[in-house]
Amino acid sequence: MKKTLLALALIGASTTAMADSFIYGGASVGASSLGSEDATSYNIHAGTGILPFIGLEAGYTDHGKFEFAAGDVKASSVYFAVKPSINFGPLQVYAKGGLHSWDMTGNGSEFSNDDDYDLMYGVGADYAVFGPISFGANYMNYVVGDEDIGTFSLTASFNFL
Repeated sequence: MKKTLLALALIGASTTAMADSFIYGGASVGASSLGSEDATSYNIHAGTGILPFIGLEAGYTDHGKFEFAAGDVKASSVYFAVKPSINFGPLQVYAKGGLHSWDMTGNGSEFSNDDDYDLMYGVGADYAVFGPISFGANYMNYVVGDEDIGTFSLTASFNFL
């Protein structure tokens, strides 16, 4: 019994030491919220696992079109983030933190026609389904001036190398 428990503990410890994919890319779809309004969001991303527990990722997020009483606003972001992660066999749990360049365009709303650089951060998990394909979910927060855009997404990624 002790040998079995020891073997399971060693297997569990070894799966957390697996490295990220050297190169990966993917897309996601979800919902973003700004103030009291929600919109459908899309994301494409690519990254690299430079060390066993740290990766770098860049991506583009279209936060969607928010419809306020004073006018509509479209928002988008281009980001670069550090992505620490830990693997439990086929399950990868990660965090992201970095900078994003955001742009808002619209008419009449307090949020419209502005752009700047701010922080972005979030957490997520991916599960390797078969071969190089993994599916997951994440929650990201994009700071836009004095407001935040919160985005919940479902992801699909392709892991190369």
